[in-house]
Amino acid sequence: MSCDGDQHTMQSSDDVLPTPGDIQVLLLTLDSVSLSWSSPQGLTGPQTFRVTWGCDGETSSTRVKDVHHLEISSLKPDEKYQFNMATEGEDGRQSRWVSASLSTVVTPRDLKVDHLEETSFTLHWSKAEGMEKVPQHFFISNCIPGTDPLTAVTDDCHKTFSNLQPGTEYTVSVATVLSNGEQSEPVSTTVCTILPAPDQLTVDSVDTTSAAVSWSQPPGLDQTQHHYQISYRCPGIKPHITTTSSPSITLSDLKPATEYSVTVCTVLENGKQSQLVLTTLTTVPTAPGQLTVDTTSATVSWSQPPGLDQTQHHYQISYHCPGTEPHYTTTSLHSISLSDLQCGTQYSVTVCTVLENGKKSRLVSTTLTTVLPAPDQLTVDSVDTTSAAVSWNQPPGLNQTQHHYQISYRCPGTEPHITTTSSHSITLSDLQCGTQYSVTVCTVLENGRQSRLVSTTLTTILPAPDQLTVDSVDTTSAAVSWSQPPGLNQTQHHYHYQISYQCPGTKPHITTTSSHSISLSDLQCGTQYSVTVCTVLENGKQSQLVSTTLTTEHVQWWKRPSRVAAVFVLLAVIIGLWDSYATSERDQLQNSLTTRTTERDQLQTSYNTPTKERDQLQISYNTLTKERDQLQNRLNTRTTERDQLQTSYNTLTKERDQLQTSYNTLTIERDQLQSSLNTRTTEIDKLKKSLNTTTMERDQLQKEIERLNWENKGKCVQRAHLFICFLIHSFCS
Repeated sequence: MSCDGDQHTMQSSDDVLPTPGDIQVLLLTLDSVSLSWSSPQGLTGPQTFRVTWGCDGETSSTRVKDVHHLEISSLKPDEKYQFNMATEGEDGRQSRWVSASLSTVVTPRDLKVDHLEETSFTLHWSKAEGMEKVPQHFFISNCIPGTDPLTAVTDDCHKTFSNLQPGTEYTVSVATVLSNGEQSEPVSTTVCTILPAPDQLTVDSVDTTSAAVSWSQPPGLDQTQHHYQISYRCPGIKPHITTTSSPSITLSDLKPATEYSVTVCTVLENGKQSQLVLTTLTTVPTAPGQLTVDTTSATVSWSQPPGLDQTQHHYQISYHCPGTEPHYTTTSLHSISLSDLQCGTQYSVTVCTVLENGKKSRLVSTTLTTVLPAPDQLTVDSVDTTSAAVSWNQPPGLNQTQHHYQISYRCPGTEPHITTTSSHSITLSDLQCGTQYSVTVCTVLENGRQSRLVSTTLTTILPAPDQLTVDSVDTTSAAVSWSQPPGLNQTQHHYHYQISYQCPGTKPHITTTSSHSISLSDLQCGTQYSVTVCTVLENGKQSQLVSTTLTTEHVQWWKRPSRVAAVFVLLAVIIGLWDSYATSERDQLQNSLTTRTTERDQLQTSYNTPTKERDQLQISYNTLTKERDQLQNRLNTRTTERDQLQTSYNTLTKERDQLQTSYNTLTIERDQLQSSLNTRTTEIDKLKKSLNTTTMERDQLQKEIERLNWENKGKCVQRAHLFICFLIHSFCS
């Protein structure tokens, strides 16, 4: 179809009526045309129009009333027609004529664009209906709005345009041109070349709250002003949009452990955008914070990472000692007790946050050194003047570990003596007698690592004087000597000897000396004395008592002449008074003898009573010792049960970790296994409560034993008090 655009107005004889509007072609075929026009301005009421058309001298005419369109058929193909139109009144008057010319050449149809790319596209069309066999070619025009068009002629029904600008809108028109030069109206369309999207969109790095994204510049845009629009969002929130002119960008203020979808597109200055290039990234979860270690229980704990309150996650723990493969375990809690560790060994422990998709945070690491158990139940088995034997139990958990024990002992003011042994006992020799020693024992591994010190104190025995001998005895004096106690010649202590002597019924006389002999004076003649000697240090510490007895001699008056005369005089007086006083004196002596005999028997009885009480106390002591041993056995039994419970607890902990791992795979199984774990934990708590109850019962038994000891001591004091009262009463009577 072609419209020459030579519409014009022809002046009629009467120019009163207004003219119709310009003629418009609605549809054109090979033999028909549909015309339309607008109503004349200012004309109301019924309207009548006269339409004429013709070509090659042949003219046709028709009148239409109250319509503004007309279809004319039976036209000749490939001819140029002149169409005229005027407004016609009822009296036959006409307005000026409005004319238009067109050829019955039909425009191509079915314009279609394919193979649209950044710098090229292909346009396809079909020949006009009914003109398939008519010789024709096509005139093609292609231009960017506002620029000069590029034209081309082709006999084909397609045309490929190349070397175009990316992302640019082109107006393309196609017209049919016949052999006689007649040309149809052009049919046009707009085509926009593809704006290339960024290439190779890559996530370069991801952190907890930021990510770096880069891409390659799209091809063909070297000479074109453009930038990039980046949009990123996580589910449930509005997208963040930003722009940049560089081929990379760092996204900040992201949420940790969150999946983001990131899109990038190319944007021209006119606002046209390319297709979106999409990628996804997941920010790194925040690492656990404040990693702390309890070396006593081998427990590692941490605080929950910030920003993960609404995110499903768990923690992966790895621990190993040098030279071994790491052990891995997981937990959803904020702490974990590490099991199957070697005592006294340093472990490196790492913890990281793990999301459900397997994304891990950075590692947070620390070191944990397991406690090296110290020797148990350090006991002083025996003490002598210059030696002592100590023993201990092997620390638990060291059956498979090479170790030995370091023993250090010292007295105040001296350097410690250090020795080692692989056995569980040692005899300390070359000690100073009567001296307090502090003894410490610790476990030592092959790498030199030591456990805490276990300490005790012992005091060596102060030796008593040796070979206590009564050298001479007189009527009122006696000489006693002894040998220096063994071991005191090597000591730095200052010492002396304390001597106590008494006869029955009198208070002891106490004296001291630094020599090895002493003369006891002011003794009663013919009297038996008990003499005790002990070694005494400066601090008042005394050795055991060494005792002996001696009896002073009776007076031998015949050996002294001065006394012989006195005796004769006394005998004369006695003989003179014998008759009157002999009998009464004898009776008094007899009574005194009887009284002394009675007192002796009472003293003997009193002596026997403390002896019996001593034996009873010894029996009570032996009984308490047996009870103590029984309690110790019970304690050992409880300790064994505790170790068994600990082993069971460790086993359950392993099962819990395995169940926890299963939890990460299947949530339903996790819940079931968690219930089982809770049941096991309840059983452990019950066992612990039972153990605590048993421990309380043991403590109550220990208190009862202590109470019995105090009662026995009270009874002893009461009996001693009664005995003293009895002696006082006896002497007074």
